[in-house]
Amino acid sequence: MYNKSIYNLFTKVSENAYLNGLCNVFVMLLPVSLLSAFTMLIGNGLSWFGYTSLSEHLVFISTLVWKLFPLLLLVYYALFLSTFHKVSRTIIVTPSILVYVILSNEWGLLHAGSVLPANYPLAIVTPLLVALSVRYMTRRRVFVNSELPNVVDQSINLICATVLLVFVYTVIGHVLGAWFQSCTDVSALVPKLGVYSLFDALWYELIRNLLWSIGINGHIIFSPFKAELYELTSSSFALYKEWGTDLPILTSNFYDIYAGIGGAGNTLSLVLCMLFFTRNKGYRNLAIATLVLSIFNINEPILFGLPVIFNPVLIIPFLLTPLVAICIAYVATLLGMVPPISEFVSWMTPAFISGYLATGEHISGALLQFVIVIIGIVIYLPFFKQMDKVIGSHAIFSKGSSDEFFNYESIGGGRNVALLPHMSSNLVAQRQISKLQQDGEFVLFYQPQVDVESNKVSSLEVLIRHKAEDGTITPPSFLASFSKLGLTSELDLWVIQKALDEVSPLAKDAEFKVSINVSTETFLIPSFATTVISLIEQSALEFHQVELEITEDLLIQDEQATWGVFQQLKERGIGIALDDFGAGYSSIGYLGKYDYDKVKIDRSLVVNLKHRNGREMFRLTSEIVRLTGAQIVVEGVEEQEELEFIAEQGIKLIQGYYFFKPMPFNEVSDLISLTHSQDVILA
Repeated sequence: MYNKSIYNLFTKVSENAYLNGLCNVFVMLLPVSLLSAFTMLIGNGLSWFGYTSLSEHLVFISTLVWKLFPLLLLVYYALFLSTFHKVSRTIIVTPSILVYVILSNEWGLLHAGSVLPANYPLAIVTPLLVALSVRYMTRRRVFVNSELPNVVDQSINLICATVLLVFVYTVIGHVLGAWFQSCTDVSALVPKLGVYSLFDALWYELIRNLLWSIGINGHIIFSPFKAELYELTSSSFALYKEWGTDLPILTSNFYDIYAGIGGAGNTLSLVLCMLFFTRNKGYRNLAIATLVLSIFNINEPILFGLPVIFNPVLIIPFLLTPLVAICIAYVATLLGMVPPISEFVSWMTPAFISGYLATGEHISGALLQFVIVIIGIVIYLPFFKQMDKVIGSHAIFSKGSSDEFFNYESIGGGRNVALLPHMSSNLVAQRQISKLQQDGEFVLFYQPQVDVESNKVSSLEVLIRHKAEDGTITPPSFLASFSKLGLTSELDLWVIQKALDEVSPLAKDAEFKVSINVSTETFLIPSFATTVISLIEQSALEFHQVELEITEDLLIQDEQATWGVFQQLKERGIGIALDDFGAGYSSIGYLGKYDYDKVKIDRSLVVNLKHRNGREMFRLTSEIVRLTGAQIVVEGVEEQEELEFIAEQGIKLIQGYYFFKPMPFNEVSDLISLTHSQDVILA
């Protein structure tokens, strides 16, 4: 019940359009934050080598770029909201910027000598309020829509809306600011982040990572608190160097060095779990690809690519690991096992190096980081194994979903806006697969193809099913869940390997064939042909006894890659069958280009045999297929009349419920041993 509630909660949150748009904006602004961070890192590095002037210049550039972040955040979010609500961009962007700057000045948020405010919550709330106001005004038909040229109407609307919105929200902001300053009780409710309170430190880290868990950069949202802490830390460092006063423990760098190893959530530990403790190649490949970034404490590819955000399984260790790390580091520093942090280092400084430098070049700082990483692995591991049980569910985005994720222009084009492609449906899919694995197992069923001339089973088509603990058989409706999670290829290869193993007792019959469906995604994997060849070599079957069924949509995906895989398989004698012909694109050009062993005519053509046009269409289709030299198999035959008409066309290979339903291997094995009897075949 608890797990179901968590899944439902995350599903609802992930479907919130405003939140999804905001998360997408943070991803779009990732290059800005990385540019600022890398410039700062290089600048600090140059100072170590004596290039003071160049170092100061790079640090200045880093600071300047970072100051642009909240303004860009406001503009990008305003653009999203304008698209989402289908209103003019300028009517939202212009008032939002003006209100943001004016209120920042009213509330004393402008730093001396700067015209760029740096308040992230205000940069988010302002365009949201403006957008909702503009939507309300649009519904009330406040805007001018005259017979004058469109540019005139737009200019009038922009001027009037800007003046009205700026005036209204400036007045409201002024009143709220005055009230807030006059109410000492309200001011006392605002949390303070100091250098001495462990409770405040844990609370700050928890809330910050909770924001990350829904895709919002908590470090940026809470940057005003971090800025105040930075000032306190600077003063403490100055007093320490000048007078030798005691250093506080919870300085601004403390969080980066001990609670940000690999990024928010100490995700370097998670990456190492993926690298060393997974059965899934997708996880391992993602870990390898992101390891270098994790070393520099950049974990957005992990947060959005695994993903961690909106993930009910990983949310607990993601929140718990940095809290445990803070407690361990605090106690170790308090007991004198590790010196307190006495130097500023960039948050991008690699782990172990950062601990060494920040503690005044004491090796104990690096050792403490190492211990925290190991403890983090221990915390993450059981939760990661739980995910790994679902055959790596939520593993990695496919190319298509990645493109959709980074296609900012399409955001807001419809009412259903999603941060991660189909994230809510992914959560449902993960839950469905996990439930199926807990309630039973995936099994293979086999449907015979019958040669009506010899009255023998000529081949077996492999079909996947789910068998519950109570014996209930579920049809393959769950295949859509595997597809949503990008796990179709893993499932296909599992089916191939298991089928080759199960049918091995029939391998002694040289005429026996097993036919296995292969999806487009799997067929186009670069190593697919070599993998299948290797699996057959390890089995009891010969190459000619294995047949792979592909569908027409594969033929239009990547013709060159398809041809290459075709050639590799055919050279070994592996059969290729075109499945569901007549149900999809039915490209005659592709039908003649590839040398198929079989073409399976879809049931959609069979059900129309009761009509004259349907019979003519079937007859024409079978003649076209016959010209290719491929054997014809008709699927979905269920009635005597259908069988008789098909037989009149000279087609002898039939598959369908008229003869046999799919059945487990032990039943089909007994059947094949009796296929010399016509009575059995027609039973």
